[in-house]
Amino acid sequence: MAFEISYLAFLIPLALFLIAVYFFTGRGAMLISGYNTLPKEERARYDTGALTRAMGIFTLVMAVLMAFILYMGLVVKNTVWALVGFICVFVFTGVWLVYMNKSKKLKAEED
Repeated sequence: MAFEISYLAFLIPLALFLIAVYFFTGRGAMLISGYNTLPKEERARYDTGALTRAMGIFTLVMAVLMAFILYMGLVVKNTVWALVGFICVFVFTGVWLVYMNKSKKLKAEED
């Protein structure tokens, strides 16, 4: 099979995977929107390690789902499974948003 330009789309899940690895090292807090704009006093209320780990998991799952969608759509040409992957992205994102907003593990103890 000849290389097609559409296969370059697989660079996006690769970039997401690398960002997930960076989050797992605990140094990716400045990439989290909203967290990096908080004042230092407000940031101290959050468990940065747990927050970056949680974002690493989210980014890793998104990279895998995106690679699955691209593989099913571009390589296998099975649009039904690509659509299933797309629906999984929305379901996982919704569940993750609820988890991130309700989780007590991500916030430090209140005084």
